[in-house]
Amino acid sequence: MTCRPNPVPMIPMVNHLATRACQPDDPDDVYRRQVFAMVPTIVITVLSITTYCLRLYCRRKTGQKLWWDDLLMGIGALISIEPAICELMLVANGLGHHVCNVAPDQALRFAKISFALQRANQPTLACIKISIVIFYMRIFTTRKFRIAAHCVNAYTVCWAISTWIVNLTVCNPVPFFWDKTIVGGTCRNQAISGTISGSLSLLGDIMVLYLPVPVIWGLKVNLRKRVAIICIFLLGAFVCVASTIRIVELTKFVTTDPTYTQVHASTWTTLEQGVAAISGNLPLLTPLFERWFRSKGTTYANGSGGYAHGSKGRKIAGDGSSHLDSRAGSKFSSRNPKLNFHDQPGITTVSAHPHPDGDHDFYRLSDEEAQTQTDGSAHEIELDDRAILVQTQVSVTQTNKDIQQAPPRSKPQ
Repeated sequence: MTCRPNPVPMIPMVNHLATRACQPDDPDDVYRRQVFAMVPTIVITVLSITTYCLRLYCRRKTGQKLWWDDLLMGIGALISIEPAICELMLVANGLGHHVCNVAPDQALRFAKISFALQRANQPTLACIKISIVIFYMRIFTTRKFRIAAHCVNAYTVCWAISTWIVNLTVCNPVPFFWDKTIVGGTCRNQAISGTISGSLSLLGDIMVLYLPVPVIWGLKVNLRKRVAIICIFLLGAFVCVASTIRIVELTKFVTTDPTYTQVHASTWTTLEQGVAAISGNLPLLTPLFERWFRSKGTTYANGSGGYAHGSKGRKIAGDGSSHLDSRAGSKFSSRNPKLNFHDQPGITTVSAHPHPDGDHDFYRLSDEEAQTQTDGSAHEIELDDRAILVQTQVSVTQTNKDIQQAPPRSKPQ
């Protein structure tokens, strides 16, 4: 007589052992854990979507087209909604409780939702990181920087594909992740695989974070402004902090009590993606704070038309707002000066010429941003609404020929 092993009776035995070791739920503890999972998830998700919408608004406000960095950031922000929804669904299916106090049908749904939550991590972060690097490449155009940027993007793509596949196949067969009744199914240590994936992601975050620092540090500005602009680009440090906390929490995950020990790990997995989107969007929201940054001694030009030309004859992008010192701007404001940028190594000279049409005080620069504000010898020049500080020397000139060509403005009746 052949005796066949029957794995089914083992399930009640496992449940019995789990029940013996089960700890009763503390209502206050469950409440705190569920609030921690819900509130930050909702807040960060709303902020990430809001900042992206404001980013699009700023692009429209300054008359700029959407570029690949905007598209990839939008894809990343959209995908990041999925783990946020999953996190809230986990709360409704036992998150914060000890697994032995969770109904079997809830425990099954919990496992399936956890599996779905993990699928979005690599695609979201990859889109956001590549978006940020493309954003950098539009600002810093040196050959060395572009090579370094391509290397960082290649690392990000390789990390995303490899770790996504490894995470997907952590259990063999894949359905064994949520269905432990499958005969012969096995799972690798999820805490270890998650920690390795998170560590490689953190390394990529540091690479993206450090990428623009050498270039910015080499700008010919005073130390205070150099540090200020580096801080703008270092907003991604918040992502590194979130990644580090997530890695630490993953090490605390226990597979025998996932509903209880997964609270912080899954929450920080969701928050990391939202924080990455917010950090990538904030530097592009400077047009919203344009008035706040204006000083009393500055005249601001708004109009239409005009171009700014930079070094090597290429067009410098500009947002249609030029800043001239009031002493220079007031002298020619009635003659509608147009700004032309003539770059020299480390120096940008700005000359103002009158507009032949007397309808506007100033030309608006091109639909791509180029803002200049005088402040002693250091000025801010904004390229494609990306603020960069450079050392500038400003000269406002007006030729007799320009004066003769410019018709006098009609006086109000």
